[in-house]
Amino acid sequence: MHSTPLALFTLASGRSGTSYLADFFAKNITQCYSTHEPYFTFGNPTLFGKPIAWNTQHNDCALLPVLERKCRFIASRKTPFYFESNHAFLKAFNRHAGTLLNNPGFIHLVRHPLQVAKSEYVRERMIRQLRVPFVDYTDDTGEHLFRWALTGQEEVFRHYPPSLSRFQFYVLQWLEIEYRAMQLIQDHHWQDRVFFIDVDVDLKREAVLKNMVGFFGLPHKPIFNLDLYRNPTPFTGPTILTQQDKQEFQAIARNLPERYKKMLQNKPYRDCSWFAEVNPLMRDGN
Repeated sequence: MHSTPLALFTLASGRSGTSYLADFFAKNITQCYSTHEPYFTFGNPTLFGKPIAWNTQHNDCALLPVLERKCRFIASRKTPFYFESNHAFLKAFNRHAGTLLNNPGFIHLVRHPLQVAKSEYVRERMIRQLRVPFVDYTDDTGEHLFRWALTGQEEVFRHYPPSLSRFQFYVLQWLEIEYRAMQLIQDHHWQDRVFFIDVDVDLKREAVLKNMVGFFGLPHKPIFNLDLYRNPTPFTGPTILTQQDKQEFQAIARNLPERYKKMLQNKPYRDCSWFAEVNPLMRDGN
């Protein structure tokens, strides 16, 4: 009888290096079933779209069968390790991970919040300009929603008017995702199951990736291949933050609930490379 596989998931927003990490696992980690966002894998739900809305609405009658199907898929793999680099995890699975996952591990990827928000906004705008089909879905109330994002009905959004810019929406999404990450870790005392990566400075450092591999005891090839996929948004250059972006963030900071402010003042965020830039914007927003 084989032991329960270690099921590794990313705790991350979109545009935070999940594609890069998935490629690292695929090219370097052995005895591991690894996937990114499993769109074309029968029996392994991506968790985008309706499961996100069901999680927000606490519609567990609809959500739990999907999550249980994913767990059955993980259990059916014939490898000691399973890795999924998918930013849908915290959007759809956070409330039930403690019950459904038998032997979890997590890689917490944190990128500069304003860079994430701008990159997500630019990515969505590009998808819509290209008229990509099926990017929206209809939730159970009949509302049309973007498949890869939160619904805007999550608790943090209730502190703001509906006139939020899409950039501000993605700032709040980043905050909600990070709050869920910290709650998941704290509620289940999983601190010793989480490897943290400051994406902006550490994701592409071989020494950090080696530490991550050692942390989880992952079998690997003798020499790491670091020629890995970067997942840029087509037809756009580097992510540039404007003065307007910073002012819109300050407007968010003015009404940010205290628990989110407190979260950002604590580890791991206060030790991140971007903290010295974002923290004054938080204070100016108050």
